[in-house]
Amino acid sequence: MPKKQAPKNYNTAAMQPDEINALRALVKEFVGKIESVDNEIELLKNDRKEIIEEYTEKLDFKTLQAALKVAKIQSEVVHRDTFDLFMEVLSDPAQH
Repeated sequence: MPKKQAPKNYNTAAMQPDEINALRALVKEFVGKIESVDNEIELLKNDRKEIIEEYTEKLDFKTLQAALKVAKIQSEVVHRDTFDLFMEVLSDPAQH
């Protein structure tokens, strides 16, 4: 999701509530939402760690991670034919 940016010369402080109780409620709402997201992130990190531990003994995990990185890079390449040519040139043993 792209970040929303305030226009230049936009004074956010002037838009927030002046009354302390309204400001307190708004800050409490914000902090609650951030804490909720942070908790979900921690749960997902733990789930990810458990999955990795489960498959570490079943797969050559370092090689798999390298392959996943390459696959991600390849999926993002716009000019696939040119990329493939570069890869062929770079992997040619005569060139090393």
